[in-house]
Amino acid sequence: MRSILILSAPALLAGCAGQTAPAADDLRARQEAACTATIAAHIRQPAAAVASRWLSETGGVARVEAVDGNRRHLCDVDGRGRVLGYSHPDA
Repeated sequence: MRSILILSAPALLAGCAGQTAPAADDLRARQEAACTATIAAHIRQPAAAVASRWLSETGGVARVEAVDGNRRHLCDVDGRGRVLGYSHPDA
């Protein structure tokens, strides 16, 4: 015999009550980390050699600056924390 589990709507909603959208600070930290990792791989150095900071967001894409030594890079990072591309603005 099969068991059937029936949950009422309040029970289903109670399970979702603790789930919220990520805070803007969390998203920014993930975007900075993604840029740091991408640029570290690009320059073949550890992530500790790269300092990143979130600059702005337009149309769901963040602009993050990454600096290694005296070289500056700009990353475009989406809302999922994926680097869409990067540039060397001072080159």
